[in-house]
Amino acid sequence: DDDDDDDDEREPSATGRGSEEASTARSEGQPRPEEAPAQPGAKRAKSPGMGAASKAKMKLAAKKSMKRWDPGHRKLKKRAKDVARVVRNHPRPEGKLSVRVNTDFPRTMALLREHHKDSWVGEKLQRVWEAMWKDGDMVVFELWYGPKLIAADIAHVVGKSFYVATRFFEQEYRKFQPGFLLALAETKVLAGAGFRLWDLGGTDSSPMMAYKQDITVRMSRPEFLARFAPLRGGRAAPLASGTVVEDIQTEHLILS
Repeated sequence: DDDDDDDDEREPSATGRGSEEASTARSEGQPRPEEAPAQPGAKRAKSPGMGAASKAKMKLAAKKSMKRWDPGHRKLKKRAKDVARVVRNHPRPEGKLSVRVNTDFPRTMALLREHHKDSWVGEKLQRVWEAMWKDGDMVVFELWYGPKLIAADIAHVVGKSFYVATRFFEQEYRKFQPGFLLALAETKVLAGAGFRLWDLGGTDSSPMMAYKQDITVRMSRPEFLARFAPLRGGRAAPLASGTVVEDIQTEHLILS
């Protein structure tokens, strides 16, 4: 329904923002093509900012775009059924499948380096993340199989939005669909805590991004901002560290 208010949603919307919009950014201090260079001594006009009418127009466009995304979330529901089938039927001889939060940051970083050998996450950024993690500004959702960490989402909290900076899973345990399993269990936890947006950032046509087509909706930057803006000043419940799902069953999955 186009008249539904975004804040009334009970489940967080998952987004994969298109990367093509990034090309519209300009370098700091570089004039726009239509702008003439400022004359010496001339006062620069103030930016008018975004008025109420522009914000309303952006929000309306975002709501109308819902028609394009995936009515009924067919792909997500299909994937959720597949993962639920795995949860019900696959034996777990090595122990329970559990979801934990912020229990082993060093192990998470080590596995991230092993999984993404050409990752953009270098040593300097990892040190920054570790400092943020210690200060509570970085959240790591972890999927464990018995004593083994097999998948993780490394994220930032912004109001009622949860931005996943990067994620990985161990190929050895792909029979459990660990990336999708973590996504579906994690978003159920986030929804219960009051989050309304699960943001996976930009996307493109590379194989590494293909999974986003199943569990997110792709939107333009203006559409994303229309959904993000009213959430950034909100406050979800704090995410406690430790085990949040001790033994994953189908009822722990969103849309199961």
